[in-house]
Amino acid sequence: MNIRDMTYKRLLLALIFSVLACAGMPARAEIAGQVLLASDAVAVRAGKALPLVPGMMIEDKDTLRTGKTGNLQLRFTDNSTMSLREESELTIEKYHFSGRADGEERAFYRLLKGGLRTITGLIGHIQRENYRIDTDTATIGIRGTEFALMLCQGSCLNADGSSARDGLYGGVTGGVVAATTKSGEFRFGVGEAFFAASIDRPVEKLTAPPVFLHQPGRGQRTGASNRLEKVELSENVERSEKVERLEKVGRPEKVERPEKVERPEKVERPEKVERPEKVARPEMVERPGKGR
Repeated sequence: MNIRDMTYKRLLLALIFSVLACAGMPARAEIAGQVLLASDAVAVRAGKALPLVPGMMIEDKDTLRTGKTGNLQLRFTDNSTMSLREESELTIEKYHFSGRADGEERAFYRLLKGGLRTITGLIGHIQRENYRIDTDTATIGIRGTEFALMLCQGSCLNADGSSARDGLYGGVTGGVVAATTKSGEFRFGVGEAFFAASIDRPVEKLTAPPVFLHQPGRGQRTGASNRLEKVELSENVERSEKVERLEKVGRPEKVERPEKVERPEKVERPEKVERPEKVARPEMVERPGKGR
């Protein structure tokens, strides 16, 4: 075996080992979005709980959790926005977006606990089956929309203080929502609210949304005192970008204008000089007559 053959075999072995090493490494998860606002919230990734802060990226397969006093506001790469309420849990089961709607985009979520509010983005606007939110009682699809969901599991109270029925509550503020159970698909439009008690039963239309659906902190049993935290989503693109400032920046004091400078008094013109009286011409003296 000559030196050339030995060198070739060594290179081939090195290439094989490199390929095997890369195959054994876990694939990098796709970036799904970014944290806009976070308080008492974590992302569970590869078995580790990562505290979330504004600007942090979230990934496909992440499970997002908020605590008793927490909230979380996100923007996904398809320009959708989502806000998780206190004591909520959401898993990103499958997310893929290449920057345009090419038919391969996916946004599949599972709401395990608590509630959310969302404004959908590009995913699902063309191929609606590419977007859904699953729960134990119903699957939520979209027709280009804005909606809120609350999964009650012994934690919700009606306005009169009585316990609300367990199940999934929803309210539509834009577009159309399709709630699907084993009984079929039920559609709801702007201003309508619905309730799904079980995956085996039809979805009910409510006469009015419950108090706990659109107002975080109201109508919920928590270990801490109930409180209302206003978490506003961006309108179209920018509603989701509004983040409260920690310190109020004061406006600069009003600069006073300088006092008005008075103009100098008007200088009076000198009185008109009267011309001297016209001097009368002397009377004409008659010449003496000619001698004859």
